[in-house]
Amino acid sequence: MIGFEAILFDLGDTIVHFETSRARQFMEAATRPVYERLLEWGFHPPAYPVYLRGIKWTFVKSYLWSRLVRRETNLLGAFTKLHHRLGMDVTHEQMRELTFLCVPPIRQFFTVDPHAERVIGRLSRAGFKLGLVSNTFFPGFAIDDVLRGEGLLDAFPVRVYSSDVRYMKPHRRIFETALHRLGVRPDRAVYVGDRIDKDVKGSARAGMRSMWLARNGKSQGRATPDFIVRDLSEVPDVLRA
Repeated sequence: MIGFEAILFDLGDTIVHFETSRARQFMEAATRPVYERLLEWGFHPPAYPVYLRGIKWTFVKSYLWSRLVRRETNLLGAFTKLHHRLGMDVTHEQMRELTFLCVPPIRQFFTVDPHAERVIGRLSRAGFKLGLVSNTFFPGFAIDDVLRGEGLLDAFPVRVYSSDVRYMKPHRRIFETALHRLGVRPDRAVYVGDRIDKDVKGSARAGMRSMWLARNGKSQGRATPDFIVRDLSEVPDVLRA
């Protein structure tokens, strides 16, 4: 592993896995405590099914718009505007609190890769600087809270989320932001991710080495990774070799 100073990881389907097949249950689990807190604060939201439809539509519209303009959506701002349109003038601080209420219920939909803790430990003990670069709609502080609950937050002192910087992989700026915060040159860093089109292509644009985590063997692009692994547990040994 001589020659590299930093290893950066993708988050979704690399370090953690999200059960996308349960999107409906996920949305309901996240919004129910928010709805109840609004009632506790004295707001008068519409009936819950109407409120839930508004949340879903705002989520879908924000997602589609972000992909059209190629800049990550700001869900916090979008949901604040939705509440204002529904006659609830929630403040920025209240919206943050509502967001935190979503975190405990949605943890049931996340699972940490069984090899993540051991791999991170090996790389950390070897002296590597570790970081995360992730495309996500959710505010960074909410993702951090999920990682904190899984005992992973301290393992990645540098975490760059597209929802915070607004650039999405494969844009080079999101990778360059992480490298700047780590204080590492691009040619001294490796990026590990499961997408050819987002992770391999984007990290190569930033001048990094790339490692494709080819879990299903399907490539979603034409970029060529520097390394290929089938399982997260192979990362340290491949770098050593």
